[in-house]
Amino acid sequence: MQKISDAIGIVLGFLKEAPLGANTVNAYKVSLQGILSYCEKNSIIAFSHKEAQAFTKIQKEKRVNGKISDRHFRRLRRSAFLLANYVQNGDFVWKSVVFPQKTLGEYYANVLIEYQVYLSSIIAPSTIKGVVSMIRRFLFFMEDNKLCDCKQLTAEHVKYFMQEMVEKRPNSMPDLIWAIRKFLSFLNDNNLSTVNASRYLLRPAPVKKKVLPCFTVQETEAILSVVDTTTALGKRDYAILKLAIETGLRGADILQMKLTDINWHKCEISVIQSKNDEAVHLPLLPDVGNAIADYILHARPESGSPHIFLRIVKPHNRLGNLGNGNNITRRYLAKAGISHKAWDGKTFHAFRRTQGTRLVEAEVPLPDVAQLLGHRNIDSAKRYISYDDDKLRVCCMDISEYATRKDGLA
Repeated sequence: MQKISDAIGIVLGFLKEAPLGANTVNAYKVSLQGILSYCEKNSIIAFSHKEAQAFTKIQKEKRVNGKISDRHFRRLRRSAFLLANYVQNGDFVWKSVVFPQKTLGEYYANVLIEYQVYLSSIIAPSTIKGVVSMIRRFLFFMEDNKLCDCKQLTAEHVKYFMQEMVEKRPNSMPDLIWAIRKFLSFLNDNNLSTVNASRYLLRPAPVKKKVLPCFTVQETEAILSVVDTTTALGKRDYAILKLAIETGLRGADILQMKLTDINWHKCEISVIQSKNDEAVHLPLLPDVGNAIADYILHARPESGSPHIFLRIVKPHNRLGNLGNGNNITRRYLAKAGISHKAWDGKTFHAFRRTQGTRLVEAEVPLPDVAQLLGHRNIDSAKRYISYDDDKLRVCCMDISEYATRKDGLA
């Protein structure tokens, strides 16, 4: 049997050959040495996925208690499963690690697969993931309560599940109620259950929707003016910001944009939207095209990736959708003298609201606004009317004919 120290040596050799910087490799070396010490202390001979999970659990407790940073925890976790994968399977590939999670039994796993197929015909692909996550939690609840199949489900089970969830996630109850109602309807329509739990799934009061801000023309100009386009990072960020401001594309669609999505001869951008899986075609404005071309020609790292926007540091993969848009926004808000605090709406998505508002202010017909922003439903574009204060004032009723009792209201 191969020693764990030897296996760690082979993993380190792989990491040195991977598209990683020297500092990153050294950081992983420290993490792997920590795993070796853990194995020696606990007399572990073979480091399996089970051992990796136990090790990760201990490190998670350290992170919660503030003994290690979140970044160090993630590196320890990745190192543990990278090592375990090599020990058990004899190979490894540098890619995003999908960590083992609790799995459903065969019966409920098949039910969930059928439900996903059903959902694909009624909601957008990006929404399915969240709904499936909620239903998976419900199916685990059913398994934990020894329900062998959906026919054993009762309204009382639904009641207990909702009571449990309202304590854990009170703010997500409207979405959860919708998901459970839709799932039970699916079960009934397919003769998998006859349960009627509607009395426990009453719609809550509508959630008050906060009108989040968009950026003014002066603010967008200030943000762009502070980007240092003499650096590779600046060229990339400037191109991303220009795309966001001038096209209103969602952050996910910009970051996953491929080189083939731009037709330079026709001056056109064509992307498949991640939210609804539908194509949208937009004109490539000269200043946007120039910004993208400047990045591709003078700053984009050499890479076989088909995506336009890549990481500055190794590995030069495409920028992930999670958090990168907001990170770019925060990088320049302070420099531009624009205040920002949590939940104030000044995020990357505010550029989309900005473009929608500008189109409404320019008196572009609402159906055209919806089409340019890639909305399936025209109602989705109506929210941008609320940002146009001048035109809203035109709609106000004259109340001068109504008597008032206070001088301050006269």
